[in-house]
Amino acid sequence: MGLDQSMISTKGKKDYYWRKHARLQVFMARAWQEQNKGKEPDGSFNLGFNGGDEPVKITRELCDKWENQIKENYWDNFATDGFFWGQQFQEEAVKEYKKQDLEAVDWARAQLEKGGEVEYSCSW
Repeated sequence: MGLDQSMISTKGKKDYYWRKHARLQVFMARAWQEQNKGKEPDGSFNLGFNGGDEPVKITRELCDKWENQIKENYWDNFATDGFFWGQQFQEEAVKEYKKQDLEAVDWARAQLEKGGEVEYSCSW
C-alpha cells in the first residue's frame, strides 16, 4: 500500500513510474488543483487528487515549473502529511529521483513537441 505515480504520453512508447515520491506528488496535486478549479478531489482527506480523478495535463509551462522545483529539491512542495506517500523519507526520495525527474521533464517536452499529450496520474 502506498503512492504509485506515473506519466504517460499518447506519442511515446516509454512511460515514467515513481513510488512514494512525496514532493513530486505535492507539486502535481497543486497543478491538479490549478487545472480543476472548484472541483474537489475524489475521496480526498486533505492529500489531493487520486486514481479516480482526472490526471494532470502536462504542459510546457508546467514542465518549466517542474524543472525549477527539481533543481530546488522541491523545497516549495514539502509534504507535511502523507504517510502512504512516503512523507517520512521525502528528502531521500528527492535525491534518489532527481536524475529521473529531469529526464522525465525532457521526455515530456519532447512528447509535447511531437504533438502528443502527456498526463500524470497517481494512486494511493
